[in-house]
Amino acid sequence: MTASFYQDKIIAITGAASGMGRSYATLLAQQGAKLLLSDVDEEGLNETVALASVLTSPENIVTMKMDVSSTEHWQAFKELALSRFGGCHMLINNAGIEGAAKPVWASSEAQIKQTMDINFYGVVYGCRSFIPLLVKQDWASIVNISSIFGFIGTPNASDYCASKFAVRGYTEALMVELAHVYPQVQVHLVHPGGVDTDIARSERTAKFKHKFLTTPSDEMCQVVLDNVIINNPRIIYGNHAKKTYWLSKLLPLKQLKKIIAKGLALVDKNEYSREHQGFK
Repeated sequence: MTASFYQDKIIAITGAASGMGRSYATLLAQQGAKLLLSDVDEEGLNETVALASVLTSPENIVTMKMDVSSTEHWQAFKELALSRFGGCHMLINNAGIEGAAKPVWASSEAQIKQTMDINFYGVVYGCRSFIPLLVKQDWASIVNISSIFGFIGTPNASDYCASKFAVRGYTEALMVELAHVYPQVQVHLVHPGGVDTDIARSERTAKFKHKFLTTPSDEMCQVVLDNVIINNPRIIYGNHAKKTYWLSKLLPLKQLKKIIAKGLALVDKNEYSREHQGFK
């Protein structure tokens, strides 16, 4: 790790109020970066600022309460980057939600739309808003967060998986496109495994969180930052991450779905009744 690499780099981070977003903020503050932090959770965002301010000058941190599914908020975030720091070197599209955490027939259209609006369109709006700033730099980077559930579909996560598959496809296309026009703008696709964050907040996903979300957030984010330095386009790390990646590549879907089905042990069996309203 080159400790000085991020010195004075202007870095925008969404979902900075907790979890990986907070880890990115504190790790980068230690390395002298200038931070643009956003989240819908203003209280949590202030807590992140308090932690980061111990590690760097408060003048290096700017915040905004922001809904990533809003194009108006993204425009304001872009203008904030210009007015406070004169531009941006790196965008980390980190914000995300766990989704409905229900099977397809039990998920409402509103829940599915919300997941896609935040997890996928939040990334799209972020890239489209900040690319004009990034291409003006001699070095720049976009970091889009997919998931290992961008490789496989799992029970009770159809909307979440759909959003993360979408981020994967969008980012893989973007990295090829930008390489032909502005090759100094690196594009990175991150597939975290089970990372210990607050994304699984509901009671219905508590068992999943306890069993699966075990990799420390700081550890995950440090790996990402290290891989950005060496310009690794796909970053796979965290509990079960590489195992899941290789299983998705090597096993036929007929066999893979039997392994994936083991996740049914962690779901609410009542929603798998043939009498469920979603089948009527």
